[in-house]
Amino acid sequence: MKSIISGFQNKFLPALAKFGNLKYMVVLRDGMIITIPFTIFGSIFMIVANLPFTWWADFIKPISGYLNAAVTVTFGILALIVAMGISYQSAKANKLDTMTGTVIPTVAFLLAMLNNKLTIDPADLGSGGIFTAIVICIISSEIIRFCVARNWTIELPDSVPPAVAKSFSSLIPGSIALFLVWLVRVVLHVNINSVIQFIFSPLVVGLDSIWGIELAIFLVLALWVVGVHGTNVIGSIYTPVFLSFLTANINAVAKGHAPVHIAADGFLNFGLTIGGTGAILGLVLCMFTAKSKRYKAMRNLGFMPSVFNISEPIMFGLPVVLNPTLMVLEFITYYLMKFGVIGMIVAQVPWTTPTVISGFLMTGGDWRASLWQLIELIVSVAAYYPFFKVLDRQELKVEQAEEAKKENAATDDSIATDTSVKGA
Repeated sequence: MKSIISGFQNKFLPALAKFGNLKYMVVLRDGMIITIPFTIFGSIFMIVANLPFTWWADFIKPISGYLNAAVTVTFGILALIVAMGISYQSAKANKLDTMTGTVIPTVAFLLAMLNNKLTIDPADLGSGGIFTAIVICIISSEIIRFCVARNWTIELPDSVPPAVAKSFSSLIPGSIALFLVWLVRVVLHVNINSVIQFIFSPLVVGLDSIWGIELAIFLVLALWVVGVHGTNVIGSIYTPVFLSFLTANINAVAKGHAPVHIAADGFLNFGLTIGGTGAILGLVLCMFTAKSKRYKAMRNLGFMPSVFNISEPIMFGLPVVLNPTLMVLEFITYYLMKFGVIGMIVAQVPWTTPTVISGFLMTGGDWRASLWQLIELIVSVAAYYPFFKVLDRQELKVEQAEEAKKENAATDDSIATDTSVKGA
C-alpha cells in the first residue's frame, strides 16, 4: 500500500503536473478564457428571461424574443469564439504573426465545419463544434509553424509595407493548411466534426457522470496537495466539456425545454470552489477562532479574497490537505440536481461571484441552490475545524516558545548590564 501511495505522489502527480505545462495544454487553458465575457453576457439575458416567477414570465413574454437573441448570438457561435481564442494563443506559443496566425486556423475551422451540402450551418457553430475548433486550430497552427521554420514563405523587399509583406509571407503556409482541410472535408467527404466528436465522446460521456466528476475533483485536489495549481492543470481538460454542457443547457432553456446536463460549467461552484478551490471559505471562517498570531494574520489576509473565490493566499500559505468532504458534497449535489431537488445550471456567472449568490444565479433563480451552497459552506467549516485547531495549537506553542526565549534573552541582557554597572 505504501509503495502505491509513494508511486502516486512521486511519479504520477509530477507527471500530471508536467502534462499540464505542455505547450498546447497552456494554449487550451488560455484560449478558452476568451469565451468568458460572451458566456456571461449571454447568461445575463438568460437569467432575466427565465426567472422562476409566473408574474415575471407574463411581464417579460412580449420581449422574450429580444432577450433570447443575445443568448443565440453568444452561445450560438461559441465554437467560433473558441477557434479564435485557440488560434491566437497557438500563434503566440509558436511565435507566429498573431494576425495571420489567428485568421488562418479560424478559416480552416470553418472549412472543416462544412455540412454535406458544403455550406456552413450556423447551428453547428455552437457547443457541437468546440472540440473541432480546438483540434483543427491547433493542427493548422502547427502546419504554419512547420512551414515558417523551413522558410516556405514569400519574402518581399523591405520597401514593401509591413502589412503587405506579412500577408504574402503567410500565403504558402496558410494555403497548405487550408488545402489539407479542404482535401479531407470536400474531396474525401470526411465529416471532420463527426469524427472528432466520436474521438472525444469517451471524455464527454465520462465527465457527464458522477464518477468522472469525482475523478476530476480528486486529481485537482491531489495536485494542490503537492503544491501544483490543480485547477489550471485539470481545468484545461474539463473546461471545454463543461462549457459545451452549459451551452446545450442554455439552448434547451431558450427553446422552452428542460436542461439536460448536470455537470455544466459552474457545477464545481457547489462544493469544490466555495471561496476558491478546496472550499477555502470554510477554512477561513475557522480562522476566526484562531489564537495564534500567524493564523489571525492569515485570516485578515485571506478572508476578503476567499469571499470572491480567490483561494491562492490560503492555499499557498497553509498546508491544505486532500479533503474528501468536497468529493462528498459534489456527489450529493449531482444527485440533488439529477432528482430535481435543486435546479440544473443554465447560466454562467463571473467566477468571483460570492457563494450563495452564485448558486441562485447559475440555476436561473432557484433559491434552493443558494440554500444548498450555504449548507455546503457550513459542512466545509465543520470538516476543516478539527484540523485547523490542531495547526493553531501547534503554531501557538511555537509563538509562545519564541516569546519566552526573547523574554529570557532580554532578562539576561538586563542582568549583564546591571553587573557591568556595579563592577564599574
